[in-house]
Order: sequence, then C-alpha cells, then structure tokens
Amino acid sequence: MAKQLLKILLIFIPVLLFVHCAQIAPLNGGKRDVEPPKLIEAIPANQSNNFNSARITLRFDEFVKLNDLSNQLIVSPKLKTTPEIESDGKTITILLIKNELKPNTTYRIYLGQAVADMHEANAIRNFEYVFSTGPYIDSLELKGLVLDAFNNKPANNTIIGLYHNSENTDSLPYKNVPDYIAKSDENGQFKFTNLPAATFKVYAYSDKNKNYLYDGETEKIAFLDPDLTLSSDSTVRFKLFQEESSKGFIKKTFLPYYGFMQIILNKKSLITLQPLNPRDKENVFETLMNKEKDTVSVYYKNVTDTLGLIFRDQSRQKADTLRITLPKKPPLGKKFKSMSLNSSGGALMLGTQPTLSFLNWMDIQTANPLKISLRSREDSLIGTSPVTGKWLDITHYEISSELKEGVNYNMKIDTNAFFDIYGISNDSIAMSFKTQSRVEYGKATLKLLFNKKQAYIIELVNDKEQVVRRSFIDLPLSSSNAASLDFIDVAPGTYQVKVIYDNNANKKWDTGNFLLKTQPEQIFISSKQIKVLSDWEIEEEISIKE
Repeated sequence: MAKQLLKILLIFIPVLLFVHCAQIAPLNGGKRDVEPPKLIEAIPANQSNNFNSARITLRFDEFVKLNDLSNQLIVSPKLKTTPEIESDGKTITILLIKNELKPNTTYRIYLGQAVADMHEANAIRNFEYVFSTGPYIDSLELKGLVLDAFNNKPANNTIIGLYHNSENTDSLPYKNVPDYIAKSDENGQFKFTNLPAATFKVYAYSDKNKNYLYDGETEKIAFLDPDLTLSSDSTVRFKLFQEESSKGFIKKTFLPYYGFMQIILNKKSLITLQPLNPRDKENVFETLMNKEKDTVSVYYKNVTDTLGLIFRDQSRQKADTLRITLPKKPPLGKKFKSMSLNSSGGALMLGTQPTLSFLNWMDIQTANPLKISLRSREDSLIGTSPVTGKWLDITHYEISSELKEGVNYNMKIDTNAFFDIYGISNDSIAMSFKTQSRVEYGKATLKLLFNKKQAYIIELVNDKEQVVRRSFIDLPLSSSNAASLDFIDVAPGTYQVKVIYDNNANKKWDTGNFLLKTQPEQIFISSKQIKVLSDWEIEEEISIKE
C-alpha cells in the first residue's frame, strides 16, 4: 500500500509543479492584415476586346466591401445609365445596360479606392476595369497638373473633363457632363488612360456640388485654348481661377447693435451710399468712402425703425434702394462700448501713432485729452508726457503726441475722457504698448531678372500668405530685363517673393474670363525663402520665369 501511494505521488508531483510554473498568456491572432484584396478572376477578363456583356463579375481572394462608391466611381466615356455595382462575399458584380454601349469604343470603369477588404478596410488603390466593344483597346494617356492661378498651389479634387469636339459651343461645361472624366489628387496631378486618338475640348472645374457641370462664378474653372488634338501621350497644365461676378449684389446685412451695420457684398466694388431721406444726410456715416471693398460699414444715428439707403455700384448705371429694419435704440444710461488700441501684440508699428477705435458714433466735440496720460520708463527714470490728440473720423481718435522709438508706454484714460452721441462716457482704462524702433527691422534688396518687358507687381509675402510689401515695376522696351528693388523697415521673418504679370498695367491681379477666353494673369512665386533679420540687410537675386 505504501509503495502504491509512493508511485501515485511520484506521478502527480511533477504535474503539479508544471501547472504551478506555467505562465498564462493571452491568445495572439498574428500580424495585422495590411494587404488589400487581390483580384483573382474577372468575367469577362479585364482588358477584353469585342466586349458583349451586361454583367461583369470580379472575384477576389478575400471578403470585400465598397466604400464611398458615389465619389470614387468614374465611367469614361460616360454612360447614360450609371452601372449598378454590388458586393457579395468575395465577389463584386457590375451590371450594365448593353444597348447603351457604343461600338468600337474603349470603356474604363474606375473604382478608385472603393474596393476594400471586409475586416481591416485595406483598399485597392486606383482599381479599374477596362474593356473595348471593338477589336482593340485605346491606349493613349493624358496626364497633367492643376494649380490655383492665384497662389500656384495644387488644386485637389478638381474635375478634368474631356469633350468630343463634335459641337463647337462654349456652353459645354455648363450643360453637358464630360465624355471622359478624371480627378486631381492632393498634389494636383491627374491622369487619363485608354483614350482614343481624337480632338477634345478640355476643361477643369472645382465642381462643389458634384454634378459634373460648371456652375459659373461659384466655382473655379480652367480651360485649354486651342482644343487638344490627341495623337500621342500628352501632358497639360491648368491654372484654375474664379471668374469675377458679372453683377454685384448684397449677400447679407449685419446689425450687431443700434448705431452700426455692415453690408456684405458678393465681390469687391466701388460703392456709394446716400440716405433715401435727404434729412438723414447728417445721420449716416460710411467708413472707407471711395475705396473698393466687399464690406460696407455704416454708422447711423437719430434714425428709428427703418433706414432707407440709395445704393450705387460705380460699375453699374442703375441705383438700388435698400431698406433696413433697425434694432431698438439703446436706453439712456446704457454702458459705454469698449475701445481698442491699434497695437499688435502690445507693439506699435514703426511710423504709426497710437489710435483709439470706438464701437459707436462718438461726440467729437467733447474729447478731453487732459484726462489721458502717457508714462514712459527710460534709464530707470519715470517720465510723463503731455498728450495731444485729434479725431480722424467719428470712431477714431489719434494720439498726436511725439513718441520715442523703442520705448514702453503706459497710457491711462480717466473716466469721462470720451462721450458717445448719447452722452454715455467711458470708464477708467489702462493700456500698455511699446513703440518699435528702426533697428528692430531689416531690409530686403531684390535683384530681379525678368523674362520679358512689361508691367509687374512685386509682393513680399510672409509665411501666413499675407502681403507685407507691394511695389510696381514697368519695364519699357528700351530698358534692360533687370531691376533692383528695396523693401525697407521689414519685420523679421521668412518671406517669399510673388510676381504678378500685370499685363494691362492696372496695378492689380486680374482673374480670367471663360466666355471671353481670357486666361488669368500669370503669377510667379519664388521658391527661395528670404529670411529678414533685425538691423540687417539681405540681398537676393531672383530670375523670374513663367
């Protein structure tokens, strides 16, 4: 008995030790699948000639699904009826209406990235199925680039349309879906394959509403002129532009509070306003009068309920009448609206005076500069400067006192320094700013070599695509192609040079016009980065080619 017990223990003790020492680990499903599905069979075969079927069956090596098919699918040339496309397990079926297929024509059904595996959503890139109803597959290619005409940046997701040159009309992109369609990628690049040797009208447009038509001034467009005769593989480039609206109109009005409103226009225009009631002439004030703008800011007073305005666009002969319902007049004793200073980040730009901006029509007879004080700290000594000032208009008060460069100032405005037209005065407020000095700025000298003699606009553009300096050069035929340009007092930063070919010498960039077959004015942007440093001069040579 004892021997049997010993045998049992000798058997079970190792087992118990093994169980005790074993590590419990979670199950591992293996490496993540990153491969897209593979096409293993197509019926009829891809690249088939003499195609004569209403059904296309595509079989893959794993379960598949269709993603974003409506945006990915492109059939070229277009069919009257969009094919029905469905996925079922490892199969995708494409159903066509056979009698819509033209004879001796190569068709391309482009699915883009729509076909993906079921579980990991790995998509096949640029998947397509090609067939011909004739004895051969068309094989010509057309590729190219779409850039925005104003900044030369790649234009993504732009429709490029080819139209068989069967009807000589400029209404094609407005009324007809292209015969062949491609879309530009994030780099602005596009590619057509399996094209026939033929002559095409070629257009590109932004197609915001995805109807495959050009909808006029709300979208951007580019065109090739003359037409494209395709006899071999070709490359083209488009400059996409937005046409200027042929008619100006008011998009909306904005009235944030009584006494102020903004009229938002659809485009920049030279606008004049006058009250419909002559008695209101002294009660309406338009800012930035006689300047081209797309937003008209108007202050008004002593008008209730409705303000009538006569609205004239100088480019049109007709005057429009505008009636605007006003908000309620503020009650007496309402709090004074805030004021602001024209400093940026606490710094006052070189050559500017501190200017206060108000949000209401001010009483320009009652400003009291004695209630404004300026204190500066230099060499550990505290000094106080007397303040003088003047009204620039009904909402801007400029401090006229002479200020030193590179000095920190504290400005205190006591209560009752300013009153608006309703007799409401400001509360006490303190503001701080620093006047910048010339040594904080740099100088950029540009040595420019042009490829032809004409007028140019030269702009210095910062990394936020803001124009910080602009100059004009007009090279007469008798001059050389070289010119030198100095930009002084430039804030430290990194800049690029933008050159506009000002063909009509009107000192502004002109967009294109589709119906007039006018291309936008060319723009050259230097790839060189110009780094301006404080109290430093940089000289850069730029060769301008477009």
